[in-house]
Amino acid sequence: MTTPNADIFVFADQTLGPIEGPLFGQFIELTGRCINGGLYDPAGPRAREDGLREDTVQALQELRPTHIRYPGGCAAAYFDWQELVGPKESRPSAKLFRTTQQVQSTGFGISEAIALCEEVGAELFLTVNAHTQTPEDAANLVEYLNGAWPTKWANLRREHGREEPYGVKLFGLGNEIYGDWQPGQKTAEEYTRWCREAIIQMKAVDPDITVVACGLGRPGPAWDRTVINGLLGYADMISVHNYFGRPIFRDNMTAGHIAEQMLNQINVNIDEVLDARLEHKDRPGIAFDEWNVWYRTTHSTDHDLEEIYTYTDALTVASLLHVVLRNTATVKLANISLLCNSLGLLFTDRERLARQTIFHAHKLLRDGHSGRAVQTAVDGPTFAGKHERFFCGIVDVERAQDETKPSLVHFDRAPALDVVASIDGNRLTLSVINKLEDLPITARLSFRGVEPHGSVTVRRLTGGEDLNVTNTLDHPDRVGIAEETVKLGETFTFPAASLTVLEFEI
Repeated sequence: MTTPNADIFVFADQTLGPIEGPLFGQFIELTGRCINGGLYDPAGPRAREDGLREDTVQALQELRPTHIRYPGGCAAAYFDWQELVGPKESRPSAKLFRTTQQVQSTGFGISEAIALCEEVGAELFLTVNAHTQTPEDAANLVEYLNGAWPTKWANLRREHGREEPYGVKLFGLGNEIYGDWQPGQKTAEEYTRWCREAIIQMKAVDPDITVVACGLGRPGPAWDRTVINGLLGYADMISVHNYFGRPIFRDNMTAGHIAEQMLNQINVNIDEVLDARLEHKDRPGIAFDEWNVWYRTTHSTDHDLEEIYTYTDALTVASLLHVVLRNTATVKLANISLLCNSLGLLFTDRERLARQTIFHAHKLLRDGHSGRAVQTAVDGPTFAGKHERFFCGIVDVERAQDETKPSLVHFDRAPALDVVASIDGNRLTLSVINKLEDLPITARLSFRGVEPHGSVTVRRLTGGEDLNVTNTLDHPDRVGIAEETVKLGETFTFPAASLTVLEFEI
């Protein structure tokens, strides 16, 4: 027997949180080639009768999204919701996405997004324009979507061909509205006043909706404290965004620690407000509704944010999703950004589609984990790495060598094995990332409160012989997923730089 150099302990009776609800979301935005050209291309050779690309929809179905965020992101600030409903010929032919000077067709509007969600079994997470529209506009939107009365906005929906209410229940109020890159930028106080009035009106129309307010989630917690305090009892969740990635493998492998720090900080902010407002018992959840690897590309007119992802990026995405799964006690919604082309899990041209490396990492964990996340502990090798506290723009190789930047957080003893365990009925799933690029790790597996039996299903991310390998339109299958069945044993060897998902019968 191979001598283990690590121990993994699984504590079946110690639940971290449920794996349920909108945790495995996708994000489609009216930006770049995400929707227009990537998902919706009515004049293209892969278009269905409804204008959607059949290959993109098929790939989206493989990911089984719990929800789909739409129409932004930053794009939400450029569209009045009234421009995205009704007959296509009555909508504006296009809107200017001013960040890139690119026009975006309004052909894929709210009804089309709802139809897509219904087709793939997802919930629509609709971002409201809190930037340049009014709280009353937000309430009118809810009435249009969900009203059953003979009122102006419900009747407008009927005129547009839909008699029954759509029943959309998940709404985000604006996007990164604290930032000067957004039209309608607001201070925390201004935004809180807008949201309070909007939520009162929206929930007067439909008290069963869930509303997500914009958080900052970065160093300097004043914004989050102001918004949480002002919207306690009104908003159901507060959102945080962050993007990760560096051109050094071990630095990438510390991205999850940065995400953990961010979530810990906003949890502290929530707890501090609750401690001071004892009359409120309902704790707002966290919506981690934009996250991904992003450090190579910038905004451009023709190829906006089109990252080509490597095998290393796939492991980074897996480690970030691990953070979500370990924190479902407080993280109630999460979606990766974005689905297609711009920071895309998918990449297309007019005729072809490639599932990027990060697609397969996301799919492995989406298919593997359900039920409840349980506590694990690891005793094994460590490594050193560093990472930005939050997204700081393009990171080139030369800049990445600088160890002295004050924006960097250094991790001197980061665990080499990143582990998440979940239990659902008689299935126990263990996903393990080996964050050492040059050393396999053999681990002894120990289970407390549960006893695996029978064989083990093993699924692995393939292609790790080259950490910089990519899936491209010409070579779409260099990274994928392999599956095998092995005998149950006391130890298991995790290859260098690997993502492995083990499924046990219990």
